[in-house]
Amino acid sequence: MNLTQVITIVSITAAVFTVMGIGGVARSLQWLSREADAGLLKLGIRILMPCFIFVKVVGNPAFETAANVYLPPVWGFLAVALGCFVAYFYARGSGARLGFDTPDKIHSFAVCIGIFNYGFIPIPLIQEIFGERALGVLFLHNVGVELGIWTIGVSLASGGLTKGWWKNVLNPPSVTIVISLLINEMGWADMVPTFITQITSILSAGAIPLMMLLIGATFYDQIFHAKVEADASSAWPTYISAVMLRLAFLPFLFLLAAIYLPVSLELKQVAAIQAAMPAAVFPVVLTKHYGGDARTALRVVIASTVVGFVTIPIWISTGIAWLGLETTVLQQTPEEIIVAPQLEPVEAMKIVGISVRTNNRSEMNPETAQIPLLYDKYDQDQIDSLIVDPVSPGKRIAVYGDYESDQSGKFTILLGKQIGADADVPEALDKVRIHRGNYLHFVGEGEMPQVVLETWQKIWRHFEEDSTYSRSFEADFEIYDEASPNRVDIFIAVEE
Repeated sequence: MNLTQVITIVSITAAVFTVMGIGGVARSLQWLSREADAGLLKLGIRILMPCFIFVKVVGNPAFETAANVYLPPVWGFLAVALGCFVAYFYARGSGARLGFDTPDKIHSFAVCIGIFNYGFIPIPLIQEIFGERALGVLFLHNVGVELGIWTIGVSLASGGLTKGWWKNVLNPPSVTIVISLLINEMGWADMVPTFITQITSILSAGAIPLMMLLIGATFYDQIFHAKVEADASSAWPTYISAVMLRLAFLPFLFLLAAIYLPVSLELKQVAAIQAAMPAAVFPVVLTKHYGGDARTALRVVIASTVVGFVTIPIWISTGIAWLGLETTVLQQTPEEIIVAPQLEPVEAMKIVGISVRTNNRSEMNPETAQIPLLYDKYDQDQIDSLIVDPVSPGKRIAVYGDYESDQSGKFTILLGKQIGADADVPEALDKVRIHRGNYLHFVGEGEMPQVVLETWQKIWRHFEEDSTYSRSFEADFEIYDEASPNRVDIFIAVEE
């Protein structure tokens, strides 16, 4: 991995823990009261998170691959099972030498090691590091984790499955995932009313910040206000055991499995993040509820979370390198952070070349993508040689036009070069005219062709978050200059 990617991972990890820390500070100052926790948690789990999942899963092209539908939950379940059983046999084998002298301590240690943080820490990490496709697969992976918690986890904590355990798996987020996948399977993604999309988008924006603040507040309570029986034994054996298993041995096993098992790219991306996760806070509540040893649970969570602040970026960087995911990491260059898009006047242009009709959903799937084939055909058929006397010989232009609706509908892309307004168009080529007007100019710099997709993602986010200009969907275009091979200039037509 390059230094920029490592810095990006460290920065995102620090941001996640900082937001949790703000939640802890809010609790200490009584800005976030314990009495509000239950209501806020219900709001997050029953409304905000389902909206967030709906927005990220419906229409997500990752689920056009069948393996991304059935493998992620299996992986999630087996990850919990492996962690619980490894920790169980470790604690049982160590016995009183390391303080695991009662069944409650052994079971509580196993549950807390096996159940990693599968939600609100990895969600922002995956979204910022790998993007929307991997994020959608994470949600399905988490269904398997939930199943593992309420079967294996509860069995260890209580001595057997409890009546009605399955009701806990059928929670609002899991049900939303099933409904969203059904919409995708039936081809109804484009039929979702705009009104519904707007509502879910607005509500989804608050899901992750709210839940991370609550995690920070809960973690603060567990450290400073947890009510546990006095224990004269040293906590260090449990601390060291927790770090050794949860943050060293299990990440190695998970990454090894991702290397050698036939899993999709998106599931490898999920595995790279999940392997690095510390123990979740929820098992502390789970062990208390089922009569486990709260001291052991608390020690596991504290040790793995505190040390995890250091090990998470290390393991994520290692996982990306081992799994060969370097080219899939979203770049965050200084230009993306600092340079805002500029409104610029553009004179009318006449572009000739070859074209194809497609849509963004198809382009997100390598098996149905048409644009890469268009570029290959352009080079193979030597289209440049057919364009006589181009205005700028060193600049190739890709024009997006004839929009069916907006970015979710079909459009035609023409790849070629600019010619004079009165120049003849060869019979073998198509033509398109870019109208004179004001265009919003975005710049992307980085590795091709990944930077093009990243810049378009930035463009989509820009128009979702900034209402200063609205897209007209007349004709947008990209300029590739031979003098700057790692740069793309994208001009978006806006309403005047």
